[in-house]
Amino acid sequence: MSTGLAVGRSHAGAGLALALVSAVTFGLSGPFAKALTDAGWSATGAAFVRLAGAAVILLVILAVVRPGVMAAVRADGGALVLYGLLAMAGVQVAFFNALLYLPVTVALLLEYTGPVFVILWVWLVRGQPPGPRTVLGAAVALLGLTLVVQVWSGIGLRWEGLAWGFAAALCQAAYFLLADRAGNETPPLVLAGVGMTVGAVVVGLLGLLGVLPVVVDIGATGVLLAGVDVGWPVAAGLLVVVSSVIAYLTGVAAIARIGASRGALVALLEVVASAVASWLLLGQVPTVVQALGGVLILTGVAFTNTARPVALVEPEPGLP
Repeated sequence: MSTGLAVGRSHAGAGLALALVSAVTFGLSGPFAKALTDAGWSATGAAFVRLAGAAVILLVILAVVRPGVMAAVRADGGALVLYGLLAMAGVQVAFFNALLYLPVTVALLLEYTGPVFVILWVWLVRGQPPGPRTVLGAAVALLGLTLVVQVWSGIGLRWEGLAWGFAAALCQAAYFLLADRAGNETPPLVLAGVGMTVGAVVVGLLGLLGVLPVVVDIGATGVLLAGVDVGWPVAAGLLVVVSSVIAYLTGVAAIARIGASRGALVALLEVVASAVASWLLLGQVPTVVQALGGVLILTGVAFTNTARPVALVEPEPGLP
């Protein structure tokens, strides 16, 4: 009995550690992408490199592991395509474009209002009203949002950044809804690998059609992290390997050990990690009011996650 309990605790401890690694590595994506866009890359170009680079690595892993990719595609191909379109391409393009106008932490906090849109969707479209705990969480998150955006401010934040930030939130809401649907039948590694591939193709097509500029400046200089010009290969490599592949793989491994609900709560530390990284690597420091708003948003999201609405069965954590 005691041996089994010790093994269970060790298993859970390893899961929490993996979830923490996933949250921190995801939180670094904003500063890495910001360094590239400040050096002349387009936001869509940074998103394309991240998606395409991670897709190549994950497809190699899938080819070795063989967790039933074709079976998953045949069973729920439509959901996988939508997942790649919205949850991968949509989230990352919107978030990286928001970084052109907003501090990293503010853009990420706007994205993390996605669960509020999930609640509205489940209520208005599926006809399932939220419970008191969920309503409280949404209200707290919206209060925090007003502090982050500072709607009363005479200067305010750029409307373009707000628009992209809320677009990222809507795509994050789609991520939760689609991950819930496809995740019941599709292994998480397949979901990530196929989603990354679809997302890379979509962003590449947007660039070829001239809808969004995909600028990848391989001659760029001044790619600054912590005041040091690290060069674009280092920043892009960190964005792909650390903030995509390692982040997703550790997130998948964490979910297998502690479940998606606990994993989603640990994933809220992504915002904290992003705030610290943005301060150390980019010199961005949120105001006291914005920090308070961020705490309220994360508290509200935590309430909505622990409420576990019946229409969503444990959404997966981990977004750029």
